[in-house]
Amino acid sequence: MATSSASASSAKKQAVVVIHGMGEQRPMDTIREFVTHVWKQDPNLTYPHFWNKPSSVSESFEQRRLTTDRPQASGKEEPVQRTDFFEYYWAHRTVGTKWEHFWGWISALLFCLPSRYDNHANTLKPLWFILWGLIVFGFFLALWWRDIFSSSDDLSGLTLTFVTAASAGWAFLVAKARSFFTHYFGDVARYIQAKPANIAIRQAIRQGGVELLERIHQTGDYDRIVLVGHSLGSYVAYDILTHMWARHNKFKDHDDIPTPLSEASREHCKALTELAKSCGTDAFDADTYWQMQRQLFSSLIKNDPENNWLISDFITLGSPLTYADVLLYKNQENFEKRKLDRELPTSPPLTEYGAWYYGGDDEYYLHHGAVFGAVKWTNIYMPHGCYIKGDLISGPVSLNYSFEAFDLANGTMTPPSDMSKTPIEEIALDYSKIKDGFTHTAYWKSAEVPSDNEHLAVLRKAVGLY
Repeated sequence: MATSSASASSAKKQAVVVIHGMGEQRPMDTIREFVTHVWKQDPNLTYPHFWNKPSSVSESFEQRRLTTDRPQASGKEEPVQRTDFFEYYWAHRTVGTKWEHFWGWISALLFCLPSRYDNHANTLKPLWFILWGLIVFGFFLALWWRDIFSSSDDLSGLTLTFVTAASAGWAFLVAKARSFFTHYFGDVARYIQAKPANIAIRQAIRQGGVELLERIHQTGDYDRIVLVGHSLGSYVAYDILTHMWARHNKFKDHDDIPTPLSEASREHCKALTELAKSCGTDAFDADTYWQMQRQLFSSLIKNDPENNWLISDFITLGSPLTYADVLLYKNQENFEKRKLDRELPTSPPLTEYGAWYYGGDDEYYLHHGAVFGAVKWTNIYMPHGCYIKGDLISGPVSLNYSFEAFDLANGTMTPPSDMSKTPIEEIALDYSKIKDGFTHTAYWKSAEVPSDNEHLAVLRKAVGLY
């Protein structure tokens, strides 16, 4: 639900920024589909509409904003608040990706022990064995094929024609497979791997996203921003959120440094850290925690109206962040060290001397890893069925980005015993109610059976526009 008490009667608007996923995306395709299904087809709104207008905050003329009207919502007295939808488009940054980029990434994931995937026993680990099985099968098939060609003098003309045609067909399929994986998964390799050839691309993607959100902040037109990341876009969104929080809340050479925390904000932080002590266990009260998060977010705005932090929600759809422990780093120890160093923010944030803030003499600031103190993370995913149905790419993220306990002295983090009992709201959807097939791009699209659109209701509630 919307977090501002002024909401519908306010002259200010809400902003939703959607970051698209991997593949050769066309500008505005993702955001138009998103707004059409999430807003225009919302059965709880009376004749909702949107317009496509120029955007003063986007870096490209290809990028525009989709702005809504103020329809009436069921059960609401006032018309809903206006919303501007933006798409952060980054696909043009990865043009020129080659097969070598993809193979360099995937080979690193193949040439390792299967124990690396113990945390993903129902997804990546069986897939590792399947891929190696196919490689071994292909090797022996190639040997058999070579033997056939070596004895081609003994083959009849018809048989030789068949063998030659089959070889040509196989070569065609291999070329098509290489093209497919390069175009759709090459983006992952370029962004995930911090190799010299990728650094400029990673920098450009992150900088463009941070600057877009900062320009939205600086307009003064909005009282709330929702950040939505789909697929690889959730990685991008997480990084953008992390770096923007540091720029906004830490760097002293920025003009937009916030004012010190108010006493009310510090009290909210204390209450949240107390609640977080039971994170990952049955005793954790998620609803109370989320309510307190909203209060902290509101108090930050109230305390610093001229220079506030406007991002209230981070929503990940079909997110491969569920595999961050194996995709980003070589081992679990290195991944945990990055989190303990607060390079990778967690939800709840790690405490510093028992608090999320630092300072003294009545001037206290949230530390650089505390972005998810005031920002609620909602992760929506679909379990897969036999790999080809549902969404293998997605999964819960709490195992990687939340914790039950941590020990700085020994450099360890205890994962949550119950991933449904963390500040990250994990929502698993039944893919069979949406589509009998691969559903990675179906999170904001209507189901095959019109009555089965519960996933859209879940997404609308997470975005919380009214």
